[in-house]
Amino acid sequence: MKKIFIFFLTLFVFVCPGAVRASDSEQITSYDVNIAVVTDGTIAVTEKIDYLFPSPRHGIFRDIPVVKTNAQGKKYRMTISDISVTDQTGSAYTFTRSFSGDNEELKIGDADRTITGSHWYIVSYTVSGALTYFPGHDELYWNAVGTGWQVPVSNVTATVTLPQPVARADLNASCFTGAQGATAQDCTIAYKDDSVTVSTARPLFAYEGTTIVVGFPKGIVAVLEPKELVPFFTTLVGKITIVVLAIAAFFWYLVAPVLVIRTWWKYGRDPKPAMGEVSAWFSPPKTKNLRDLTPAETGTLIDEFANLRDIYSALVDLARRGYMKIIETKKDAFDFEKQKDWNAHADKTIQPFENELLTAIFTDSNRVSLKDLDLREAFEAAKQDIYYALVADGFFPENPQKIRMKYYVLAGFAFVTGNIILCIAAAVFGTLMPKKTQTGTEAAAVARSLKNFLVSQDKQLAFQAKNQMMFEKLLPYAIAFGVEEIWAKRFAGINITQPSWYVSPSGRAFNAVIFANSIGRAAAVSFASSITAKSSSGFSSGFGGGSSGGGGGGGGGGSW
Repeated sequence: MKKIFIFFLTLFVFVCPGAVRASDSEQITSYDVNIAVVTDGTIAVTEKIDYLFPSPRHGIFRDIPVVKTNAQGKKYRMTISDISVTDQTGSAYTFTRSFSGDNEELKIGDADRTITGSHWYIVSYTVSGALTYFPGHDELYWNAVGTGWQVPVSNVTATVTLPQPVARADLNASCFTGAQGATAQDCTIAYKDDSVTVSTARPLFAYEGTTIVVGFPKGIVAVLEPKELVPFFTTLVGKITIVVLAIAAFFWYLVAPVLVIRTWWKYGRDPKPAMGEVSAWFSPPKTKNLRDLTPAETGTLIDEFANLRDIYSALVDLARRGYMKIIETKKDAFDFEKQKDWNAHADKTIQPFENELLTAIFTDSNRVSLKDLDLREAFEAAKQDIYYALVADGFFPENPQKIRMKYYVLAGFAFVTGNIILCIAAAVFGTLMPKKTQTGTEAAAVARSLKNFLVSQDKQLAFQAKNQMMFEKLLPYAIAFGVEEIWAKRFAGINITQPSWYVSPSGRAFNAVIFANSIGRAAAVSFASSITAKSSSGFSSGFGGGSSGGGGGGGGGGSW
């Protein structure tokens, strides 16, 4: 007999551990609700909650529904006021109010303090619009204990007090217990002259509640209906808003992409030049003042972008013109050595963007290593100066980069709003949107004609390749066009001497093709790195010294 008892006791402990350790779980050990029906139609609710905290917590949440739905599915909003939260001694708790969906949420407790054990919470508040009015009676239909509690609840009582005594025959009450929608009546009802008390017959599990219904004669309380919640889009203003949004959506998602393409077709295409391209044009385009466009300006004129290739073509051209010397110290490593001073105001051959570059390079020394330079700001300033000069000289009506940026911003906004068609149209046609003036298209035709000459292998032009001065003068243009190797190959086998502005590390005989390759690699290695390799905001790298938590993002969280 003793062995059987021990067996069942052991089985009970392991199969039903929750029953043995109930005191170790969060729970409400007592829940007493008093509801006073007031003559003005409001109800005054007082909830006395004894909450057990087995482990440290700050406090509790209390979600009070403020929206109820009638049989036709219409929603009505009740109003809650005069909220207070105290303990059993009357000392006030700290709490905050917020709305979450159809609930008003009370967050009760101190964020700087934790508590354990049993604590009383006496929550009092007034509700307007809680009563329902029928032809033969008035009624309070109230969830004394809501089905949203995440912990079990024991010892539930709920008392409804009327403003005056009522004959028993005129007072009706009912109660329901269980999960949402349950019709079980595990509860008892006790009547007095002016009140009804409901007690649950069993503890409530988590997410179970107790609902009471009390009907009483008409005329005892004033009629105080809740406010109907009318969905905004069913009102006149809402319907007008729907129409406006529909029209806006139609234009945004269907018309706007077409407008972008139409704008490019009508305003973004270059006019036809008076003269076309030719195959043998030996000089660059000129401004209206007959100044030769620099290689950087010429490269920008053709593709409408001031880019890195244009900038390093400008550096080679400045060296060719005697302002500095390019010294190749080893493979793909270059130094710049200043050769003469310049005055941007007195020297009319120096363009503003060239002054930006020279000033940035020789700020602290007459000889600098390219890999040690930070040319980011100078690069951006030089690009803007190039655009400005081309607009000022009448090649573009407006800064091409500003035009593109407008459409790139539009593309970004379109992507965020899910308008992929407009995003693509704005990105593609926005890139093509900048246009040249008539002067600009004619100058671009001259530039393309020069490029044709640089890449031509026509034997009839071979005599031009023997001209050392032409090789050096047009090399920066070839770099801007991206054809420096092709241009250099025209001089293969011809005795071209090493330019005075370039120093080779090997001391070998000058070879135009090898020189062009070295200059080309400089753009990808030294020139590019001096502009793009520096950290943009001073943050350290995660490689070689990184640590857990040392980077951006991450974080964490916890419960109340």
